[in-house]
Amino acid sequence: MKKSIVLIAITSGLFVASASANIKWDYIGVGYTDIGPDGAYVEGSFRLNQHWAFNADYARLSEGPADYNKYKVGVKYLLGGAKFDSTSNTQPYLLAGYERIARDAREKGGYAGIGFKHALTPEVEVYTEATYHNIDDSHGSLAGGIAYYLNSSWAIRSDFAVNSGNANNEFRFGFSYQF
Repeated sequence: MKKSIVLIAITSGLFVASASANIKWDYIGVGYTDIGPDGAYVEGSFRLNQHWAFNADYARLSEGPADYNKYKVGVKYLLGGAKFDSTSNTQPYLLAGYERIARDAREKGGYAGIGFKHALTPEVEVYTEATYHNIDDSHGSLAGGIAYYLNSSWAIRSDFAVNSGNANNEFRFGFSYQF
């Protein structure tokens, strides 16, 4: 799986050219997530400058009588002035960070990958990410999501991640406030 993610990243990088995308990075959101255990999540993203965005999320998950926490903190390096497929509506980025699952045995590790955000219309934005996670027996992840902007401040969001190995796939649905 590691080779597949590297191959996707290299292949995707071949199509990157220069220009700029107008993608929304600053928001906070809440919703429901299901990764086998399920529960509520809160997430946020904040653009630090032209090239960097900070993101974090926290989920409180339940599985039977057991409850536990999942944390994720990271950054995205926005490939400055880059575009994909000859449009200025797509923003490629690299991502990396730290994640921790606090249950009976505390598991922690890092993640890294490549992603693309694309504004289909002023109301619809989609993303795709290929990521390698060094946690929970290490696994690869291919994720995609959509945000539908009700207005300039509020959006409905949904994500789905297909994970390799023993890692469960993940589904999310929620709302966000853009600032």
